[in-house]
Amino acid sequence: MSKLPLILGLLNTVAIAAVLGLFVFTKVLYKRPAITEAQERARLAGKAKTSVVLPSAKRAMVKLDPVTVNLDPFTGTDGKPKVHYAAITLTVEIRDEKELERFNAAKAVVLDKVIQGLSKKKFEDLNQVQGRYVFRSQVIEAANEFFKVPMVTEIYFSDFLLQ
Repeated sequence: MSKLPLILGLLNTVAIAAVLGLFVFTKVLYKRPAITEAQERARLAGKAKTSVVLPSAKRAMVKLDPVTVNLDPFTGTDGKPKVHYAAITLTVEIRDEKELERFNAAKAVVLDKVIQGLSKKKFEDLNQVQGRYVFRSQVIEAANEFFKVPMVTEIYFSDFLLQ
């Protein structure tokens, strides 16, 4: 008598048990830790320690153009897709006034990174303080990654409208 059906049945049972166990762990047992402002500040402070800070550097502020972006849509309770949008105006703080010309030349790239990051966010994420702070730190990281040096030190929102 062939043992192939028995082996296939056993493998199928093991695969189903593994998938079920993964589902139970990710959806029931594992709770994602909440992101706090203190954690994000500590993480950004650690990155800032590795950057070169010029003692004689005078910081500069650059106001970017207002941006209106559709947020990541979600399905409502009625089964229809719901669309939200965000309208923001932000000001970027640059670590050295001497780098202002270099930043202004690449302002469109930074604004594009803001739009890309914002359009991937969900309304629920940005409606919380932690979500806005995470978005702020993501914009800082994306801009500094583009410039290859930590040029952007802070982002300030002058308008932040969610609808």
